[in-house]
Amino acid sequence: MQRMYGIDPMFIYSETPESPMEVSFTCVFDPASAPNGYSFDAVRQHMAQRLPEIPLLRRRLIPVPLGLDHPRWVDDPDFDLDNHLHRTRLADPSGDLSLSDMTAGIMSNPLCPGQPPWEFHVVEGLDDGQVAVIAKMHHSAIDGVSGTRLMAQLLDITPQPELTPPPQAWDPPPPPSAIRMVTDSLPNLLGNPVRYVRAAHEIGKATVRLARHAVTQGTASLSVPLGAPAQFDHPMQSARSVSFVELPLSEVRQLKEHAGVTLNDVVLAVCSGALRNYLDRHQSHCADPLVAVVPVSVRGLHESDAMGNRLSAMFVGLASDRKEPMDRLHGVADSSRSAKAQERAVGYGDLVAAVSEALPPAVARAAFRLVARAGAVRRLRPGNLVVSNVPGPQFPLYFAGMRMVGAYPIGPVVDGVALNITVQNYLDSLFVGLNACPAVVPDIAELATLVRQELHDLVTASGGTRTPLFIEPDQDHISSSSLNFGVPALV
Repeated sequence: MQRMYGIDPMFIYSETPESPMEVSFTCVFDPASAPNGYSFDAVRQHMAQRLPEIPLLRRRLIPVPLGLDHPRWVDDPDFDLDNHLHRTRLADPSGDLSLSDMTAGIMSNPLCPGQPPWEFHVVEGLDDGQVAVIAKMHHSAIDGVSGTRLMAQLLDITPQPELTPPPQAWDPPPPPSAIRMVTDSLPNLLGNPVRYVRAAHEIGKATVRLARHAVTQGTASLSVPLGAPAQFDHPMQSARSVSFVELPLSEVRQLKEHAGVTLNDVVLAVCSGALRNYLDRHQSHCADPLVAVVPVSVRGLHESDAMGNRLSAMFVGLASDRKEPMDRLHGVADSSRSAKAQERAVGYGDLVAAVSEALPPAVARAAFRLVARAGAVRRLRPGNLVVSNVPGPQFPLYFAGMRMVGAYPIGPVVDGVALNITVQNYLDSLFVGLNACPAVVPDIAELATLVRQELHDLVTASGGTRTPLFIEPDQDHISSSSLNFGVPALV
């Protein structure tokens, strides 16, 4: 039995039917490298062999009686792999548009309650005999770093991994009784006054640090996480739309070196220009710069093996009010440097974790429900979208012997921040997953096209060498086959 702590419970308390806090990735694999080709049975056997190495996959959450403390992770005695591993097939001739639509459908339906919060959908029927895996997990279980570790436990660096002995029969302990749950929560319940003081102290320290940072750096560099422009200001619905983009990593690195910025700055500038052009096309031009909420990993070295979330956030102005692509890139770089310095000075992650630990579950859940019903996040507008980026491997990976040829990450959206753009590099490409509520962002495929176009325009404006831009005549967006684990952290 393991207690939830830090910000993890917030992902439970804050979700609504319209905004389940779930992350996913869509991977595409080439079975040609598998010694015996593809079979669903081989995939199932691979998963069954890896389960003993990943205890999280057989654990579920149970609430503490009377809401005395945060929920507990416990082994699920009723765990059945077949409840989580599903086989499906593209109904239409394969293509990335169909695969993105299938991903959107899976993201539109919440995970089954009462069992370990994850599911894998093995998708057959892609072009050239390729196979996709759409994996989904609750955000309370992983962030980008812990998701990468989970990915490493599921994937291999060769198509023929070292054989492991057959897994032994799993014999989990029975779920804890209500009395044991209450008894286990008593020390934390008695420590609540201390946590209240600690949270108040953390709020005070954060306020002082923010004020000191404003004085030291100047008010022009201060980014208060409220009051972003009123774009995408529409109530959320449960439906999702998803689109994929593959960008050549060589062009992104070329821009990074030419402009003297970071790879993350290039990613944010690409998003900025794409959104500017998207809003212009939809007659929704914004005179003020849009704001991106950028997750940041605050995971210490001693926490490298821990699952769950160790996150903070930056609030980065995207300079989308600037017309020229290179001008936007330099504006984003300036804003990003300032936001990063502010996050380090203030420590938003420690602040949120302290508040999470101090709030009783019953109070937290009621407060979040009230906030959701009032549309408070949408009205306060901490940002217009989430942009996340996590580094991936530069070497090929294999799943049940099949070579992974791409990886599209998908992060969650919430009322008020109804667009998420998540990025991971793998081999020579940058894979981008766009997730949105279609009632708020009505044409996500068009935005995906503009992401690719913006990188093309940035490379042209910088005078660099660019890869020829190709748009398939029967589709509205650039796409390709491909993964990432979870909502990543931009560092």
